[in-house]
Amino acid sequence: MNDSNSSYWNKLKSDFMEYVKREILKPQGEYKRYTRSVDLLIEYAEANGYNEYSPEVGMAFYESEKAHGYKGYSTLGYRRAAIRHLNEFLYGNSFWQRKPRNVFRYQTSKVPLQCPKQFSEVLERFLQTIHKEGLKDITVNQYRVACTKMLLDFEEQGVAGWEDIDAKNLTSAYMRSTNKYHFVSYSRRLFQYLLDAGVVTTNYTGILPSMSKHKAIPSVYSESEINQLLESVETFTPQGKRDYAILLIAVRLGLRQSDIRLLRFENVDFENASVSLIQFKTLVPLELSLPDEVAKALHDYIDNGREESDEPYIFLNGYGGALTQHAVSHITSRHFKKAKINVGDRRHSTHALRMTFASQLIAENVPYEVVRVLLGHVNRDSTRHYVEFSIEGLRSCALEVPAPSGLFAQYMAEEA
Repeated sequence: MNDSNSSYWNKLKSDFMEYVKREILKPQGEYKRYTRSVDLLIEYAEANGYNEYSPEVGMAFYESEKAHGYKGYSTLGYRRAAIRHLNEFLYGNSFWQRKPRNVFRYQTSKVPLQCPKQFSEVLERFLQTIHKEGLKDITVNQYRVACTKMLLDFEEQGVAGWEDIDAKNLTSAYMRSTNKYHFVSYSRRLFQYLLDAGVVTTNYTGILPSMSKHKAIPSVYSESEINQLLESVETFTPQGKRDYAILLIAVRLGLRQSDIRLLRFENVDFENASVSLIQFKTLVPLELSLPDEVAKALHDYIDNGREESDEPYIFLNGYGGALTQHAVSHITSRHFKKAKINVGDRRHSTHALRMTFASQLIAENVPYEVVRVLLGHVNRDSTRHYVEFSIEGLRSCALEVPAPSGLFAQYMAEEA
């Protein structure tokens, strides 16, 4: 590359870093990260023959950095911030490419969804109605999120009110939805309410396809894989003590992630070796024996790892607060990856450990009804999905092959 191009890149870096000092006002450590990002950008540009910077060059550089497979998001975050501010410095805005509309993310963890004003009052009445019908708060919130996504799509299509919604609006929103099964079920209940309440005169949800929810084959793991998972946890750290106790409860007791997350001191009776609770999902009482292995892990975490806190829950985050809704599944998934278990097409969440718990009981010839009670199921059909019988167990259920008869017997005789 000639001297003029080198001079261009050096001046660009010098001017931009002065802008960072003046406008971004980052601490010294952050300033060094901007310098590093710009140096790598210039190195990339020179290696690929770019004579000048453009937003496209910045995006290409960022994509090349993604390919390095950095652990975590901080390094890529620094690259992204540098490119964004460089674009602002040169062009007045970030020029950061946005995702296509059909994969648009409706919300982030920090910004809750806001229902469009023209739909909000009626939506709230609908949510209050289904709550009075007995739906739990968590289910009502699922309706809120799904319906708000659909209404945001309507607003983007230019729909000014409920009476303006037509079949085209509904099918367009359906085609862009990321969970079509939920879209159909939630929208049908909403529009039936709207029709009964006289808010709309036509229920267009009849044009949506009928959706059957596919039930995946249960994901279960062998005893050796479970041991490999448990052995991957570093139990000498406070977080490791917590995670080990969580995994043991999932594997040895088969509790749902919600019940593990919300487990309180009052639910565990160490003296009588029992666990009793009201299940979060079903509101049905459940009482289980507390294995000595689980009791020891709980004691180790409570006595040597748990943060000081007034929270009633046993398991806490590193700051002494309650775990978030999906924290237990994230913990489980992280340790599956750390243990380097070949999961294949199997799920590797807390739910998979619950399925494994049920499968192991069946393999040990525990009566089906006992398994149902231990899992806390009210509906007997619910248990069937959790159980994966061993090949030997299935062989014991095999029927004798019937003797040929009728036309088939006649055909077999002629062939002989």
